[in-house]
Amino acid sequence: MQLADPQFGMYAQLSRIDDAERIRFDGMGLKLPFAPETYGLEYETDHYSKAIAAANRLRPDFVVTCGDMCNNKIDPADELAELKRITSTLDPDIPMYWVAGNHDVTNEPTYESIENYRERFGPDFYSFDRSGSHFVVLNSTVWQQPVNVPDELDKQREFLKSDLRSAREAGADNIVLFTHHPPFLTYVDEGDSWLVLPQERRRILVDLLTEYDVATVFSGHWHRNHTAFFGGLQIVVTGATGLPLGPDPSGLRLVTVRPEGISHRFYAFDEMPTEFSPGLET
Repeated sequence: MQLADPQFGMYAQLSRIDDAERIRFDGMGLKLPFAPETYGLEYETDHYSKAIAAANRLRPDFVVTCGDMCNNKIDPADELAELKRITSTLDPDIPMYWVAGNHDVTNEPTYESIENYRERFGPDFYSFDRSGSHFVVLNSTVWQQPVNVPDELDKQREFLKSDLRSAREAGADNIVLFTHHPPFLTYVDEGDSWLVLPQERRRILVDLLTEYDVATVFSGHWHRNHTAFFGGLQIVVTGATGLPLGPDPSGLRLVTVRPEGISHRFYAFDEMPTEFSPGLET
């Protein structure tokens, strides 16, 4: 089960922006709710609780949350406490894997912001194996903007190359990457934007992924659903578990990874299945 952007605190914060800020969001193609001025975390509590309840009912092998767990980039204390409170209700037999988002490490990560993330959520890049497939997590905000932490980018690059090589040598059926930012949205040489990785580092990443035949990148960040391809590499952007910023409703993605390939489907919370069975993810 993939979640993206629960972003505790976002709904209330955006309900209080002024007209100029709303116009700025419109200019980026982001759809904002016309909500009365709101405080608190009730919106995200409701949505994230539904996601965790769905996981307990559907019993996926694991849950991965692709970044922006909290909205406050500097001091998410209350937001983090509520996120962790609800996460604690996830069945302990179902692991939760965290992926760093730009709101979790700031838009220009520093050593301090990355260390804060690690204290809150654990490593910001790592890998694990499950049922014959290999899964990799990267901190894509470092790839997006490494100016303050250039050696962290170098560490991730070396880790990724070594890790992918080892996974292929071990005979992994599939290799899957989880990030917050999608590498690209339409085609691999598209222009730079806040949504995707800059071309310079994007090609480094995509070349490694294609060299080692990575099947799919699952990401978030855009708060809407989208799919793109580069050869055999599939880029999947998953809509928000929290507040949507496009035409897609809030929800989550169910994914099935088989030796012969990967299938997936996004579900809005009001269409969530009551149990998992083959075919639900297609």
